[in-house]
Amino acid sequence: MPDAPSEADRLLKPFEVGLRVAQGRRRAKISQTTFAQKLGVSRKTISDLERGAAEHVSLKTAMAALSLAGFVLYSAQRRPPTMDEIMAQRAADRTRADELLNARAPPLASRPSSPTSPSLSPAPSARPRRRKRKS
Repeated sequence: MPDAPSEADRLLKPFEVGLRVAQGRRRAKISQTTFAQKLGVSRKTISDLERGAAEHVSLKTAMAALSLAGFVLYSAQRRPPTMDEIMAQRAADRTRADELLNARAPPLASRPSSPTSPSLSPAPSARPRRRKRKS
């Protein structure tokens, strides 16, 4: 079997199948009713499939709908990620998190102080009060 083309998308959620079916059906300018008749299902089934609300659509129907919509279904064996791939993803995630944090809040030194904002000086130290024991 040939490898999947580079423009092939990985569908991870059931509603993504429905999105592809709707996209192909609209591109072909076919109504849901006509599309359903060609597949031998009800229009409601097609509507549910396209909205991601179809809970009990068979694999056969989903595959036929994808084919009729102009898509080809590929399968590929999954392989676990290598340690290098995991570490690269973690580094990218850390970098992205740092960028988001830096973009959200300016450093404390550059924040303007307002008369209503509490001062950043430490509070005077006071000894905590001890509670009396009940005997």
